[in-house]
Amino acid sequence: MATTKKIQLFWLALAALFVAAFIWLVPDSLAVTTVSGAFTGVLGIFLGTDIAAMILKTRAMQPGDYKSINTHRYVIALFIFAFLLIEAVIIASNSGREMSQLYMCFGLGVLVVIGGLINGIECNKICTGQEAQDESP
Repeated sequence: MATTKKIQLFWLALAALFVAAFIWLVPDSLAVTTVSGAFTGVLGIFLGTDIAAMILKTRAMQPGDYKSINTHRYVIALFIFAFLLIEAVIIASNSGREMSQLYMCFGLGVLVVIGGLINGIECNKICTGQEAQDESP
């Protein structure tokens, strides 16, 4: 039986494959940029929801305990954005298509993922009271 996490990762992988195929097959850069931007937004929402769920679970725990961040999701997201960036570079170098907007879109995606990791760690500190202990002299 498939777990919710496996189903979520399956849909994420399917969406990434759709975007990769769209980049490869559609020559219109505006359409490709729009779909890629939407994918970046959806992935950001997915990771943001993951952070919110982690915060809720951490707040329900005993003081000092915390829910670990789902690092594998962030690593998978980084691999997806790296793959899409590499694909865009290869297509641009082989066909001469303009891909600068995709570089920006997927570069921002990498920053969203890294920001999500930092945000998750800091939110756990806030919920557990660890941040107050870190700041005291």
